[in-house]
Amino acid sequence: MSERPTDHTPLESILLRLATAAEEAAKMLEDERIAAQPTRRQLANLACRIYEARRTRDKCFDRLLFTDPAWDMMLALYYLPARGEILTVSGLCHASGAPHTTALRWQGELIDAGLVERGPEGIDRRRHLVRLTAEGRAILERYLTRIFNYRPPQLGDPEAVGGRFC
Repeated sequence: MSERPTDHTPLESILLRLATAAEEAAKMLEDERIAAQPTRRQLANLACRIYEARRTRDKCFDRLLFTDPAWDMMLALYYLPARGEILTVSGLCHASGAPHTTALRWQGELIDAGLVERGPEGIDRRRHLVRLTAEGRAILERYLTRIFNYRPPQLGDPEAVGGRFC
């Protein structure tokens, strides 16, 4: 259906231009708000909330239905040091919620991927410390920032159906 031309009075034309400009300004402000750069503390809190939500899920469902020890390790390596907790190899195994041998295998995968590294030995030389690499931290922070700023499409928005997050 084609639009039929309408004649606007000068006042209607001005109001229409103002309304259009206001909509564009509101969209720009929303885009700026969405692109906000959260602090590391905010990202650590978000990582903690995601991690704790996963622990809650484990209490409600059979843990074997939803396993992802590598993701749990990445989250723990991000938020626990922000709280002053240093992780050891065995501590990271425990944080993953997976059996020790499975967790060790996943630690190896994360190390091979360049996301995690074993740091210096602990004070007693029996405990090896584990931490995110600079690359692992940067990738995780980009992901957490996107989650922090994510706003789902509004109902009725043409991109709401079939729209993609990434």
